[in-house]
Amino acid sequence: MPVSAHIQCLLQKLLLWSQRILPFIRPDMTRSPLSEAFELPGNLLRRCHQISVAIFLRKCEAFNLTQLQYIILSALEEMGASDQITLGGYTALDRNTIAVVVRKLEERGLITRHRNPDDRRSMVVKLTKEGEALREAVEPAVEEVQKDILAPLTPGEQQVLLKLLQKLASDNNHLSRVPVRLNET
Repeated sequence: MPVSAHIQCLLQKLLLWSQRILPFIRPDMTRSPLSEAFELPGNLLRRCHQISVAIFLRKCEAFNLTQLQYIILSALEEMGASDQITLGGYTALDRNTIAVVVRKLEERGLITRHRNPDDRRSMVVKLTKEGEALREAVEPAVEEVQKDILAPLTPGEQQVLLKLLQKLASDNNHLSRVPVRLNET
């Protein structure tokens, strides 16, 4: 039997087999796991976070500042000097992340750290004048970042999205590994 005739015979057998088996294939077996994963809320939030970080780094490149550094400077400006654990509560950052980010800010002279005289195990973090000046200087760029993130949405959609994100973050705060804790003393 020539090769082309052999291939044609195999294709016919495959077609007959597929016609017999098709009724037994479950509809959920024909779905695309990757396409479905792209539609999961958690994955969509992860992608939006990636995009947010990329926009922030691009817009704030001249200030050499990350989103985490910005939120820590903002918390210190608003709440005043605090120990690193409390600062982590204000910003929903774990101990290790706070330690790394605070060390980098200290190296740049944007904050100071010293042992807490009341509890030698903790470090008190304080915003310097340079840190306050940088936080104020970067504010217009941070506002641009927010506009760029929301740019694909209409003003009404932006308001709805922000309210829904606030609700998700607030109502699920207790589920976080590192919840926001603003009322600690």
